[in-house]
Amino acid sequence: MATTLKRKLKNSLTVIHEFMFFEAPIQMVSSEVIAWGESSWWPSPCLWKYIRLTEGPIRVGTQYTIKINKPSAQDWSAEVSQLLPNRMVERVFTKGLFKGFERIMLEERANGTRMDYELHFQIRGILNLLLWPLVLRRQYLNTIKKITGALKSYITTQAEKSRDEWSDKG
Repeated sequence: MATTLKRKLKNSLTVIHEFMFFEAPIQMVSSEVIAWGESSWWPSPCLWKYIRLTEGPIRVGTQYTIKINKPSAQDWSAEVSQLLPNRMVERVFTKGLFKGFERIMLEERANGTRMDYELHFQIRGILNLLLWPLVLRRQYLNTIKKITGALKSYITTQAEKSRDEWSDKG
């Protein structure tokens, strides 16, 4: 897993980028990525909790409140703005700390699946602008690493079970 932080140009968004590789088929990874904050693998405790506000399957227009488990922290609101099955989900932030979006992209490789997590953002609010470099940035990076680590652990376990079942049949 690697992290990159790209500085923003004037009036553009800053990007935080995490990527990792899974030795698992894209379909296995995709189903978990689409369910993101609602998945059984989501770490507990976690700084963020996704609460879906719309019913039915996840699709463009699905809305979330993202609860922050810190006293006096503002909740975020997000909405799925793009969804390409087995390839990408993007959520735009409609309220809260960030102006921008998060995107998770998947790419099928010969020996597994590459996942890229990107946060494209500007910080909203003067207090948040002051707190971001001091506290909030580190909290965000630690949380996203915890989340992607939990996903990696879950997918690795599921892929091993699937390989074991396949070898038992052969």
